[in-house]
Amino acid sequence: MMKKVLFVSGVVAMLLWMVSGVAAQPALSGDITHIVQPGETLVSIARLYGVDVSTLARANHILNPNYIYVGQRLIIPAKPTTQPATGVYVVKAGDTLYSIARYFGTTAWAIAQANGIYDLNHIYVGQRLMIPGVAPVPPVSQPAGGNWHGEYFNVPDLAGTPVLVRNDAAVNFHWGQRSPDTRLNTDHFSVRWTRTINFRGGVYRFKVTVDDGARLWIDGAVVIDQWKVQPETLYQVDVTLSPGNHPVVIEYFDDTAAATIQFSFTRLGNASVTPTATPGVAAPTEAWLGEYFGNTDLSGKPVVTQKDGNIGFNWGLDAPVGGLPEDYFGVRWTRQGTFFADNYAFCAMADDGVRLYVDGVRLIDEWHAANALSYCVQADLTAGVHTVKVEYYEDGGNALIYVWWERR
Repeated sequence: MMKKVLFVSGVVAMLLWMVSGVAAQPALSGDITHIVQPGETLVSIARLYGVDVSTLARANHILNPNYIYVGQRLIIPAKPTTQPATGVYVVKAGDTLYSIARYFGTTAWAIAQANGIYDLNHIYVGQRLMIPGVAPVPPVSQPAGGNWHGEYFNVPDLAGTPVLVRNDAAVNFHWGQRSPDTRLNTDHFSVRWTRTINFRGGVYRFKVTVDDGARLWIDGAVVIDQWKVQPETLYQVDVTLSPGNHPVVIEYFDDTAAATIQFSFTRLGNASVTPTATPGVAAPTEAWLGEYFGNTDLSGKPVVTQKDGNIGFNWGLDAPVGGLPEDYFGVRWTRQGTFFADNYAFCAMADDGVRLYVDGVRLIDEWHAANALSYCVQADLTAGVHTVKVEYYEDGGNALIYVWWERR
């Protein structure tokens, strides 16, 4: 069974879908009521009461955050009076980043930022998550004092004396065309992060998403070396580590235009084998196979084929990869995912056209020019592995595509 449940527009609507479920939350004792006044928005009301916009929307059955009206009575949900005493949460079977965020009274994006998570659909059982706003108790893999020591240079080759030295909780930055700090250039800068991490031992997958160049060093050896000018690209490598402390160094440079550097790692297991996926959570080895075409009908041979960790791109007026035009290109992504026997909402936001298939069945069919519109469709899935395919084309102007799903 499948049915369309949502059609909204705008980047704000997409973010609400990504950080929260759409099911309304029951009112709590201590909730208050606000009557909407002329000129108010959901954002301004949330700021007035110090609550999260997604929490406010969820409490009032609001699916389109751009639409409230004068005189509307809004429930302002009371903040939780108690929280778990620890700042570390260990992921359990059936958890999602969204459900954990609701439990702690924060957002999925806040937890992702604190833990260097780029793909909000990818957490795994046993993972230890730092919860922002709660007194931290350091996880095993990130010991006390385990911030990254960042050295920021005003040159692209890490030469000379850094103009800025600071501690960063995670290497998870998308500066765009801005500078990391007012003391740094907006272009032609570089950064070196160093940190000693305590690992359990086993096979680990290290991922670096970068625009432009990056190198990753573990125990003094280079394991990723992509020191070149390039659009945003994901690289990953599997490394076997012994239990104990290991020094990790990330080096980065930005040439011009957009600047991105995001680092994460996942323990795959005790040996070099493909782990069994936890139901409802993507297996660590899964990735999207992206085929990038120089046309809008995805015909002929792809210009570029690469693995993408997630479908979450805002290319603006730029081409997604070298060799493609800035306009009138197309992409096809395919992957397999492991799911519960349950109902799922599959969502996409696109500028311009998008189609989404599960096991060959087309769930989303919006193959037309669009200005960052969001679409969600529900589908019942059996337990096990299912193939998901996404097709996208860019008609002209800005290029943007996000795809996500969540268990209902």
